[in-house]
Amino acid sequence: MIVYLVFLDVPGFGEAFLRRSAPAMEDAGPGILWGDMFNWHRCKLDPMRNVKYVNLLCLCVISVSLLQQDCGASEGLSVGQWARFERPVNSTGTYRNAYADVTLDVTYEDPDGKKTKFWGFYDGGRTWKIRFMPNRIGTWRYDAVFSDGSGRISGTFECIPSGIPGMISADRINPIWFGYSSGRHVLIRSFHVGDRFFAENWPAARRKAFLDWAQTQGYNMLSVASHYLNRDAEGRGRGWKTPDLWPLDAAEYRKAEVILSDLAARKIMVYPFAGFFGQSSDFPVAHQDQILYIKYVLARWGPYWNILFNVAGPEPRIKPGEFQNAMSWADVNRLGRQIRELDIFAHPISIHNPSGDDPYKNEDWLSFVTLQGWKGTDLREIYSGMLKNHHHSKPLYAQEVFWPGNKYHKIRNEADIRKKAFVLMMSAAAINFADMDGNSSTGFSGSMDLADRNQANHDIVRKVWDFFETIDFYRMNPSNETVDTGFCLAEEDRRYLVYLDKNRTVNVSVRPGRYRVTWINARDTSDSRHTGMTNDGRNLSAPNAVDDWLLLLVAEDAVDITSPNRR
Repeated sequence: MIVYLVFLDVPGFGEAFLRRSAPAMEDAGPGILWGDMFNWHRCKLDPMRNVKYVNLLCLCVISVSLLQQDCGASEGLSVGQWARFERPVNSTGTYRNAYADVTLDVTYEDPDGKKTKFWGFYDGGRTWKIRFMPNRIGTWRYDAVFSDGSGRISGTFECIPSGIPGMISADRINPIWFGYSSGRHVLIRSFHVGDRFFAENWPAARRKAFLDWAQTQGYNMLSVASHYLNRDAEGRGRGWKTPDLWPLDAAEYRKAEVILSDLAARKIMVYPFAGFFGQSSDFPVAHQDQILYIKYVLARWGPYWNILFNVAGPEPRIKPGEFQNAMSWADVNRLGRQIRELDIFAHPISIHNPSGDDPYKNEDWLSFVTLQGWKGTDLREIYSGMLKNHHHSKPLYAQEVFWPGNKYHKIRNEADIRKKAFVLMMSAAAINFADMDGNSSTGFSGSMDLADRNQANHDIVRKVWDFFETIDFYRMNPSNETVDTGFCLAEEDRRYLVYLDKNRTVNVSVRPGRYRVTWINARDTSDSRHTGMTNDGRNLSAPNAVDDWLLLLVAEDAVDITSPNRR
C-alpha cells in the first residue's frame, strides 16, 4: 500500500502522528510524506505566498489493493524478500494479438551480479507488466525491452527482509518433507475445497468467513478444484463463474490474483487440484498454444511464493476422453518438463494421479509425489503404500487418501480419523484432509459453508498436527524395520517415535546408548509420562489399556523434544 500524506504547519496537530508513523522525519514544516508502512520518504514544500499555515493533515490512500499487501510498492523503491516486485510498461506498437505478437524480455541482476532472464505479460490496453520474486537481500537491477523495440524501462529496487517464510519447496535438511527455500521448516496442513472457491458468483463474504475459520483451525494449504480452468461438469464447476484462463484474458487473471494475493497474505498455500490442463476443461491442445498459456501463467503467478504446480488432473491417464485425448504419458512428461524448464522460481510440480502408485515418481521434472488411494483404514496397508511411493529427495502429498465423508473412503468414526492421521504422519506424508458427503464437490469441502462442517473431525486432525509441531519431525524418517510392531519415525542415534494403534509391547532396535522413555497418550497428547531409561529399547509396554499410544525414546545427551513450548 502506498500512502501520501500532504501536510501544512506540522508542529501542532499531526506532528506526533507523523513522528510515530514516520520516525525518520526529524523536522517539521510544509511538505509531502509518502511511502508504505515500512519505508517513508519526504519532500519539502516552499511556503506558499499569502497562505496562512493551519494544522491540516490530508491523508490520501493511493492504493489499497490486496495485490499490494505482500508484494511491496509496485513503483519499486523496495520489495520484501520472496514478495512480488512489479512495474507497468507501455508499448507504442499495434498488434493483432498482444498476447502473442510481441514479447517483453526482462533481465534481472541480483546484488551479487547474477543475471536472470524472464519475461513480462500483457495486462490490457497498452499496458504490459513485469513481475518478479527476489530471493536475495540488497539492490537489484532490471532492464525490460519489447522484442519489436516499441518500449523499454530499466531501474533498480531494494529487496528488504519480510515476513514471508520463503518459496514452498522440499525441506533443505530432509527433502522427504516439505519446507521453505529460506531453510525454514513447515508442517503441511492441507484441506480440499470445491469448485466454487475462485468463483465470482460465490459471495466474497462467504469466502472470507471460510478463510477466517481455516486460519483459526491452522490450515496452511488448500487443494482447490476448478483452478486453473473450470471443470465444466454438472455438480462440479458448471455454473460457477471461475476465472477463465484460456483463451488468454488479462481481466480473468486479475480476478484470480485478488484471491491468490489474499491467500499469500494469510500465509496459505495453494495446490491446483486439476492443474494447468484440467479434466473436462477447455485447455489448449496445440503445442504452440500450450507454451503460450504456460508462459503467461508463469509470468503472472510464478512470483507467488505460496503456489504449487500440477500438470493435469484429476486422473488424466485413465480418462483420456475427458482430457481431449491430449494427455497421454508422453504429453504429461513433455508438459511437465516444459513447465519445470520455464519456471525460473522452481515451484514444486507434480501430477494428479489415479489410485495407486505414482508412475511419475522418478521423472526428472517431478519434484513431489502426489497420491490417491489407500482410502480405507487398514493402517499397515496405508503405511506400506506411503513408504513404497516415497522418493529419497522428494516430498509426498497424500492428496486423495484421507477424505472422510467421501463415498469411496471407508472411514467410520473419530477413532479411525485419529489413527489414520497418526499413521500418515508416521509415514512422512503431507496430509490433504477433507470433509465431504459424497464426491469431492460435496459436503463442507464443496460448500465451505461453516454450518456444514464436522468440527470434531477437524479438531482431531489438528491435534495430531499440533503434536508433530512440538518435535523436530523434519529430522526424522520412516523406519519400520526398527520396530517389531507399530509404526516408527527415527533420527538414528538421537530419537525414535513409535505409534502403537493398539496397546502392545514393542521392541525398538536402538543404537547402543541410554535413552529416556516417554509414553504419550494418542487421544490426549498433553498426557505425557516419563517412565525411566532404557539401554536396549526392548520390552517396552504402554502404561495402561487405553487404545493407542506414542512411545518416544530420546538419547540421554539429546535435547528433550516433548516440551509444550517447542515450536
